[in-house]
Amino acid sequence: MDVSEAIKKRRSIRKFKPDPIPEEKIRLLLESARLAPSGTNTQPWRFVVIKDNDTKKKLQEAAHNQRHIGRAPVIIVCCADLKAFKEFPERVDELIESGALPERTREVFIPYLKKGMDTVTKDALMVAAAANVAIAVEHIVLQAVEIGLGTCWVRWYEDNKVKEILDIPEHVEVMALLPIGVPDEDPSRRPRLELDQLVNGEKYGEGYF
Repeated sequence: MDVSEAIKKRRSIRKFKPDPIPEEKIRLLLESARLAPSGTNTQPWRFVVIKDNDTKKKLQEAAHNQRHIGRAPVIIVCCADLKAFKEFPERVDELIESGALPERTREVFIPYLKKGMDTVTKDALMVAAAANVAIAVEHIVLQAVEIGLGTCWVRWYEDNKVKEILDIPEHVEVMALLPIGVPDEDPSRRPRLELDQLVNGEKYGEGYF
């Protein structure tokens, strides 16, 4: 299966077979996330793999009793470590050493980053974290399709309850719950807007197609 086919086949799955997921498949999903791109190679994503039925039940309750959460063989709780952004200067330096950024970035960009990180707000970090972690999660989602598994992004939950259940520290934020399993349904394709409703040419409001 190529990437294009995986994109077309992907569905949000809310009914799973009880089949356990082999450990090598779970590792493959997590490895796909590890290889995702991130801004300045910050890699803020962190994951908690849940198999225990009691923990899954608690997460289901924290997610307003969405039943597919408790019924999935595995839940990957996708998080962002906000402390990772404090390592921006180190990540930039690594990119310079690898040749991805010019040497002069060290004199111009790193001092700017160090000064800016002292004043950046948590809200700004959360925006960056959400964007970066979303890329990694979608890597998991598409890899799951390729190996015959289904997933469903879940963003409706009580953050504090999830963090309490999993002993997640204050500087780590929950970005999504991702129930995973062998699909026990084959949903039809959901409606999507046409490209000419989405794409602009040169200026917003001007047609491209």
